Amino acid sequence: METQKYTPTNKVRIVTAASLFDGHDAAINIMRRVIQGTGCEVIHLGHDKSAEEVVNTAIQEDANAIALTSYQGGHNEYFKYIYDLLREKTHHRSKFSAAAAVLSFRKRLKI
Repeated sequence: METQKYTPTNKVRIVTAASLFDGHDAAINIMRRVIQGTGCEVIHLGHDKSAEEVVNTAIQEDANAIALTSYQGGHNEYFKYIYDLLREKTHHRSKFSAAAAVLSFRKRLKI
């Protein structure tokens, strides 16, 4: 069975970054390459980025999504802070999903 490469119909822009105090950028680099391989435009911020930097860039670049990695264990707080900043700065228009967050985080946010 031959697989076909996915090509987005509309222009998709995704901001990628690794969380603050996280010097491990291997995972986000792999994610970035996979995302780029689908034809999406990637705005790559690299590693050690604050939630404020990520959210401001996503808004300025009119991104459709944010892809994050976090090895340092603080992802619950980091993702919640990004979620709160997005809601505050975009007046509740943003959708947010953090696949790496644990189930307790989803329950706490009630999302």
